[in-house]
Amino acid sequence: MASSAAAPAAPDTAVDVTVPVRWTDLDAYGHVNNAAMVRLLEEARIAAFWLAPAEQIALGAPAAIAPLPGGGTDAPVSTVIASQRIVYTRMLGHRRDGAVVRLWISRLGGASIAVDYLVLTRDDPGGTSPYARARTVVVMVDAVSGRPVRLDADSRERLAPFTGEGLVFRD
Repeated sequence: MASSAAAPAAPDTAVDVTVPVRWTDLDAYGHVNNAAMVRLLEEARIAAFWLAPAEQIALGAPAAIAPLPGGGTDAPVSTVIASQRIVYTRMLGHRRDGAVVRLWISRLGGASIAVDYLVLTRDDPGGTSPYARARTVVVMVDAVSGRPVRLDADSRERLAPFTGEGLVFRD
């Protein structure tokens, strides 16, 4: 397992999202496969930032905690992943109680945000021994042209309460 430099404590602005650890997420060694870990991060990011259509929310879909601009196939702005880094610090096995993904925004850029994560379990709510540390850079793009779209003032205002110090990674 690779390690990263000591991570700062997750900011008070972090959001905890519980995601299921599926039996099919395990590899032959009995721990969550690296590709499945990407899915766990994606599920948490979608829960926190994806703006569900109003008709889905009316049917019981949870509303995003801090919605990004765009969302859905007809939205003028889409999001794309520019990069993703995951440092695995210990093995995560099957958990009936799921994993807790603690996430926050470590950087608000012009047309992008960096989302940092700690992958935890309920028996470590303080995050002292995460299973993984990660960062995803998400870029807002025009849905037609694919060109970056700057975050507007309203989006920045909505996202600002969820910003905090970024994780430190060692190469």
